[in-house]
Amino acid sequence: MNWIQRNLRTIIYIAFLVPILSVAIVSISHVTKWYGISNPLSWSIYLSIGIEIAALSALAAISAQMGRKVYFPFGVVTLIQFIGNIFFAYQYIDINSQIFKDWVDMVDPVVSFLGVTSGDPIGHKRFLALFSGGMLPIISLSFLHMLVKFEEETKKEKLNKKENYEEVIVEEEIRKDEQIEEQNITEEVTTEGEIPQEEIRKDEQIEEQNITEEVTTEGETPQEEVTNEEPKINRLVYSKRDG
Repeated sequence: MNWIQRNLRTIIYIAFLVPILSVAIVSISHVTKWYGISNPLSWSIYLSIGIEIAALSALAAISAQMGRKVYFPFGVVTLIQFIGNIFFAYQYIDINSQIFKDWVDMVDPVVSFLGVTSGDPIGHKRFLALFSGGMLPIISLSFLHMLVKFEEETKKEKLNKKENYEEVIVEEEIRKDEQIEEQNITEEVTTEGEIPQEEIRKDEQIEEQNITEEVTTEGETPQEEVTNEEPKINRLVYSKRDG
């Protein structure tokens, strides 16, 4: 299970690629038979290979939205594929074989509603060739279209993951820058708050020193004045009285 989960995209890619390649190989041999009517065998092989590659390339260009001009060559090569596959199937069918008779007996009630005359072997042969040969190009081109869309979705997912990863990195860088700015702001606030406190403390200390000096000077001057004053001598004066 773990291996399947790890390689799921590769498995899906191969699942789309196998029917495209198998049908392309079969279609090349069928178209070679149709080209052999008007060309040598070697040229028929070259042309059938070129037509198959052109059909796949044209569908890939349509899926990549390269413009309306791609639809014309795509229609031409697809029509050649249809004709080659249907012609090969029509030539290969043997109306005298028992397997073909059994097929006619089975589908005769159904195909009679589609315009095929009941019991007409040629009409049933045409319907069988159209049904069996015409399905091959539709299968191949349908799977190629799904493969191209799968590749586009894979690229979109990778691009979205890359964009999300870049957004996460940018957000982390922004958060780091914001954290650094907040730290710088808090440091500036703390430093600005510490400077006035230190200045206030210094001013308080200076004021305290001035007060203490004033107090000491005021307390010492009266003592000096007292010491400098001379002591007063009280003298008794006697006055004479007349008898």
